[in-house]
Amino acid sequence: MIMGSMRHQAMWRVVGAVSLAFPLATSIYAADCGPTRYDCAIFYVQHGNLPSAIQSLTEQLQQSPNDLKALNLLGIALTESAQTKEADIRFQEALSIDPRFYPARKNLAINEFDEKRFKEANAEFNQVLQDSPNDPVVHLYLGEISFERKDCATALEHYEKGRSRIAQKSRWVMHDAQCEVTRGDPARAAADLQLLAANDAEDRFQGGLLLGRAGAYAAAADFFASARKGYSDPYVAGYDQLLMLTRAASYPQAIQVFHELVAQGYGRAELYNLASEAYVKAGRLQEAYDALRTATRIEPAAEENYVDLGMLCLQYENYDLGLEILDVGIHYVPNSYRIYIQRGVMLVMRGHMEEAEKDFKIASALAPNKPLPYVAMSEVWMQSGQTQKAVALLREKSRLPGADFIVPFIFALSLIRSGAEANTPQGAEAMQALEVSIRLKPDFAHSHAELGKLLLKAGDLDRGISELKIATELDPDDSGPLYQLGQAYRRKGMKTEANVIMARVAELHSPEHELDLNQELKRLVRLDSEPSETQAKP
Repeated sequence: MIMGSMRHQAMWRVVGAVSLAFPLATSIYAADCGPTRYDCAIFYVQHGNLPSAIQSLTEQLQQSPNDLKALNLLGIALTESAQTKEADIRFQEALSIDPRFYPARKNLAINEFDEKRFKEANAEFNQVLQDSPNDPVVHLYLGEISFERKDCATALEHYEKGRSRIAQKSRWVMHDAQCEVTRGDPARAAADLQLLAANDAEDRFQGGLLLGRAGAYAAAADFFASARKGYSDPYVAGYDQLLMLTRAASYPQAIQVFHELVAQGYGRAELYNLASEAYVKAGRLQEAYDALRTATRIEPAAEENYVDLGMLCLQYENYDLGLEILDVGIHYVPNSYRIYIQRGVMLVMRGHMEEAEKDFKIASALAPNKPLPYVAMSEVWMQSGQTQKAVALLREKSRLPGADFIVPFIFALSLIRSGAEANTPQGAEAMQALEVSIRLKPDFAHSHAELGKLLLKAGDLDRGISELKIATELDPDDSGPLYQLGQAYRRKGMKTEANVIMARVAELHSPEHELDLNQELKRLVRLDSEPSETQAKP
């Protein structure tokens, strides 16, 4: 609507502040709109009657061609009539008469800005500041120019000086908040976004996205909540509110939003999946199970619901339910290597090694470039006494791209368990694999401990001591590497250091922390099953 546009623009357009004498208008003007042509033009502009405003101002300028206020107002009316070039001519005419008449310069600069002629607009706005240094709108436009140049530091200075008028345009508020996030102050960004109109659902939703990406989850949830009623997609706003509340660890509130959305008819699988996370974190496991089972019923062909439910069963050792669910998952998603992997691991936990091996082989065939299936299969072989088979497979596969640090570690472990001695080719191969594992994950104590033991057996006391010291620092409660370190000090003739270490071993009264391969396997499955962190829906 032209009228709405004009009233919106009038908030930052400058009509002028110069008092000039006008001849008396005819009685028609006085009766209809005001005592002078200029007054009538203002009336027409305010009421969206731009043709009449232009006519009145043209007549006024025919009588008084140097009327600065009339030239300026005519420029405004022409601008609102989409006659920008003609408008700029009028502003320039006013400035040729009086270069210090900053209302015309300001309006000219706004037109240049709207046409993305930022260099020209910047020069004009800065000249306006010479006459009106505290003009908030000028500072806001200069802030926008700096924002376009990705100069947030300068933009924020201008936004602050225009604070009294910044709420007049949601774009100004949003850009101010974006710059606050850029400089690492999401709390200030959230405060800025509160200036958005309460009924501005679209921009409040965008504010939620901005804060969510900045990690200000609780504040983001508030903005999504305020956008839900008026946003173009209320479900998306509600989903994002639930997601942000979950990320903010506000689990009771998240669960409440979940129930609200379901009651509103949004019983979607992804919603139940997300709600399960809030239930788990709130300690309400049965409801988490129920939510994920509902998700599998709503979308039986969606892999992620079975994977997430299977992971929950693995985490809380509910293997019977897990096997039941994964059987259903394989029926609906027969080509999911993740579902086969999870079922295989659950079978391992139940001691059904032969059945587990079958699942791991199927998973390996479905995802031949994934390391997890053959790592899992190797563990089955190691636990069933088929260590040489594990060695052969891991030797072949250990160089696949994307291998986890556990792959070379288990390869080394399989070599050691198969009888590899320190000063043999197999022993050297095991040490090399352990070094690869350490390079991939320097803080994994077991790799340092096993490498230290092999180095001691190979007679390299200094390197062995170095690796064992790292292992004891990473896991100070593990008596195994401590004992080996004490023995190494004794072999070096360092009796004082050896006695200190052996005293610590005696104080621990704990056995060596053997690596629990089953727990490592569960960890690998969890890492492989987890998608990247769920993002808010744009």
